[in-house]
Amino acid sequence: MRGRLNNGPVPDYQVARNNAEWPDHVLRANVTGALIASTAPTDVIDPACGDGSIVMAAHHLRAIQHATLFDISGPSVEILRERQQNRRNEDIPEDWRIERSSIEDALGDGSYDLIVLTEILEHLEDPDAILRLARQRAIRLVASSPEMRPGQIDDNPEHLWMFDGEGYEEMLRTAGWTGVQKTHLAFRSMYNFQIWVCS
Repeated sequence: MRGRLNNGPVPDYQVARNNAEWPDHVLRANVTGALIASTAPTDVIDPACGDGSIVMAAHHLRAIQHATLFDISGPSVEILRERQQNRRNEDIPEDWRIERSSIEDALGDGSYDLIVLTEILEHLEDPDAILRLARQRAIRLVASSPEMRPGQIDDNPEHLWMFDGEGYEEMLRTAGWTGVQKTHLAFRSMYNFQIWVCS
């Protein structure tokens, strides 16, 4: 199942978000980081990085030589740059690239071992186009989105799409990705998460 949601105008993404605000997102970020680290990438791009916690979780498990962190949110990018400059607890390596950018522009050129598209495809008008563009830029993909249960409707006003596991895998496959591993995080709260490692 894949469904287009009838939500209102595009929300204001010019805010700083922090995965630490929600316990389910903390777990998701750490599990996703472990999945990224398991692929041993040397060059990673996250074009919708938010607070950077996913790539940093991977880096703490297995050092990533180079990462490119983009986000459309100016406040999020400024916080990341400040963390990088202050180097608190050897936080963000000083040679990692941090920029404010749309996903389309972020994926405009370059090639990477791995691209991260977590909790973003459900927000995009055309997730298929982004997945096809990502396929041109990276060898591997780690992607995640909410996974709807039978009969469940995603009522998050920021989401434009909802998927079950089969619908999500079909979208990945149509864009040229092969799912090699799927992790399912089940919660009794609003919804579950699906995390895919693809090549």
